[in-house]
Amino acid sequence: MECQGSSLEEITTLCKSKGVDFNITSGGTIKGSNVTGIPHAFLFGADGNLITEKGLHGAEAEKTVSAALKECGAALAGPGPYTKLAPLAAQIKSGIGLGSIMKTLTTKTSSKDATEAAEATMMLTALQTGAKDQLEGAIEKKKEDPLSALLKFDHLSQQFVGDDIAKKASEQSATMRKDPLIKKELEGATMWKMIEGWNDKLKPVKGIKDPKDPAFVKLNLETLQGLVAGCRTIIQRCPNTKAAEHAKEYIENYVPAGK
Repeated sequence: MECQGSSLEEITTLCKSKGVDFNITSGGTIKGSNVTGIPHAFLFGADGNLITEKGLHGAEAEKTVSAALKECGAALAGPGPYTKLAPLAAQIKSGIGLGSIMKTLTTKTSSKDATEAAEATMMLTALQTGAKDQLEGAIEKKKEDPLSALLKFDHLSQQFVGDDIAKKASEQSATMRKDPLIKKELEGATMWKMIEGWNDKLKPVKGIKDPKDPAFVKLNLETLQGLVAGCRTIIQRCPNTKAAEHAKEYIENYVPAGK
């Protein structure tokens, strides 16, 4: 994503000289992002949703990507190849109605067609293992990242409706939502989404939202002051939450501009 105002000719020339074989945009923004310098990395899941906007490098990047790959549809469907059950593999990759698919696969494991039965067994095992790993992973995250765990439980309960995994995920979600600390996390998350919305309104200078750039500060002073005030409210009302952590980081970047 080119963000420094280069011309289309300049971008094209550079891409050709470097043998670039992926898409490059001329300008553009990512909703909810807070980029104060470049290069900056974003990681998206197979579903197109933003997993993290942190600048990932080396081992941390590999660890994050490996974890994401385990949850994508292709991994849940198993290695294959599938001939008899290719349509079911495609459905699994969509991530929708996985509970119903598990029931279908359970029936097909007893098929008189040996190939179909073998494929069903392979696919069902992969799907069950993947679902179990995701559930256990969410349970492990409950203390360190409760909001992320809660969202995962809700997602699993929708994906695997009709299966025991969905029931267990729903039970975990219901228990967490009764916890006062989780309620604060949810409140903070809602407030933080408002901050992200305001942040999107900041106008970049030469493609960068740099709080150290006097021109950027002057152009966005009123919005920056509102953002800093909103962050301080989150810290006060929802201490020790993920939203409060985000708010503190934001203030560290922008408080000189927000004074």
